[in-house]
Order: sequence, then structure tokens, then C-alpha cells
Amino acid sequence: MRTLLLAALALAALGGCADVPTDTAGLVPRTDTQPSEQDKAWMRGIHEGNLAEVQAGQLAVGKGRSARIKSIGKMLVVDHTKLDTKVTDAATRLHIPLPMSPSADQRAMLATLQDSPADEFDQDFTAAMINAHQEALAATKFEISHGTSPTVVALARMAEPALTAHLTALRQGGGGPGTQTPTGSPTGTPTGSSIGTPTETTPGPETPHGE
Repeated sequence: MRTLLLAALALAALGGCADVPTDTAGLVPRTDTQPSEQDKAWMRGIHEGNLAEVQAGQLAVGKGRSARIKSIGKMLVVDHTKLDTKVTDAATRLHIPLPMSPSADQRAMLATLQDSPADEFDQDFTAAMINAHQEALAATKFEISHGTSPTVVALARMAEPALTAHLTALRQGGGGPGTQTPTGSPTGTPTGSSIGTPTETTPGPETPHGE
């Protein structure tokens, strides 16, 4: 009798186990949402901008006539290199392909700075970088407001203070408010942004500057 009772209890236990779900994939919490096209565009654009502004900063260090412009150039190299390390690491984790070089417009800007006469370089550099940072900052603010990936939005939040600090330093460097005002797109993001506009779907945070 005892043997029969134990067998019955064992069968009941096995029957209860059949009710336990074997697929637990849905029980694992997600750490991030799938990046949207907006997130991807910002990542591609900020990467292009980082590459361009590191090169522009290097030109300023070498060609700048004033100590202030050389200092700003060094700041751009250091800060945008740090930012791009974070961007490329995040892009790898999120499987977002990034461009290998700055955009065509950015390459043209760099060529212009490379050819700029020595007595005009500081002014040309300041104007170009003010415009680039105005556009980058506008696109970054848009990503903060409209991005969906927590990782990408966090990067944008990290980048915003440094971009603001760069823009302030450039304006104090004698370049004024810039020679161009970014043209607003229907979405409220400047067109031709070095960071990537919300409608961009094809290729193309930095910690706050504390040096």
C-alpha cells in the first residue's frame, strides 16, 4: 500500500510540472528598444560630425594663428574623439552601421579650411565650426525629444552640454553668431545637419568638456 501511495504522489508531481512553461524567452526583460530610423540617423550623423570636427580641430592646432583658436581646436579633437568612442561602441551593440568618413559636404568644408590662407584661417574656421555646431546641437535636441532607444537618447543627452560649450567658446573666439543660420526643416530640425536629420534613413556623448 505504501508503495502504491508513493507512486501516485510521484505521478501527481510529474503532472504538475507539465504546466510549467518551458519557453522563458518572453520573461527576460529587454534592456533597450529597437532603434528607430531617427535613432539610426542621429548615430550616423553624429559619427560623421565627430570625424569632421576632429579633423577641423587638428587643422586649427596646426594652422591657427591665435592661441585661442589653437586651444579650441585641441578641445574639439579631445572631446569629439571621446564622444565618437562612445558612439561607435553603442553602434556596435545596437548593430547600427556607421559611415567610414565625413559626409561630402563636410569633406568639402575641410578642404576649404585646408586651403584657407593663413591670415584668414581663424575666421574661416570659427564660422564653419559655429555653423556645424548650431546644426549638431539642433539635431541632438531633436533626438532627445523624439528618439526611442534609451541608449541613443542617453548619448544625445551626454553630447548636448559639450556641443553647447563648444558653440559658446567658438562665439567668444570672435566668430560672432556665424555666417549662416540653419534653415529649419518641416520637422524643426535644420537641413544639412552634420548630426543627421529626423528624415534621414540612409548612411551617413561625448562627455561635457571639462578640460
